[in-house]
Amino acid sequence: MPIHLLPAVSPPKTVLKQVEKIAANFFWGMDNNKRKYHWASWHKLCYPLEEGGLGFRKMEDICKSMEYKQWWHFRTSQSLWSNFLKAKYFQRSNPISKTWHTGQSLAWKRLMTNKREVEKYIYWRLHTGNCSFWWDNWLGVGPLAYHRHEGGRPGNVTVSHFWDNGQWSI
Repeated sequence: MPIHLLPAVSPPKTVLKQVEKIAANFFWGMDNNKRKYHWASWHKLCYPLEEGGLGFRKMEDICKSMEYKQWWHFRTSQSLWSNFLKAKYFQRSNPISKTWHTGQSLAWKRLMTNKREVEKYIYWRLHTGNCSFWWDNWLGVGPLAYHRHEGGRPGNVTVSHFWDNGQWSI
């Protein structure tokens, strides 16, 4: 199974807590069908080694990182999955400009929930200028569409539209 499909469904927090409880009981152990004394909380065991923990990861953090990776794969790769979502939810616009609406899939809702946080860390290189002028973070300040003060919606033009033989064209 491709790695970007693994986090398609994030479990509810109650399920994550139960998994952590099972892991904690495994490490703390049982004696005569009774749980042993817990010398530290699971929360403290999840601290980094430098902060006195054992470096375990919280299940919620693992799921969140997989959700972020799912958005990154969606934006940066040409796969059957990403092409399907692009064709279904935005044919003539950019995914950054889209929002989730009732009736759309929960996987799409999860992507829309995480996009703003993840997009802060995706920087596009110009190369041939195929990235979006308004919606991709190619300057390092976020999408230029967020910095506009004019009315209307910016189009989905590429950087190459304004670049000619290594020079900016107006």
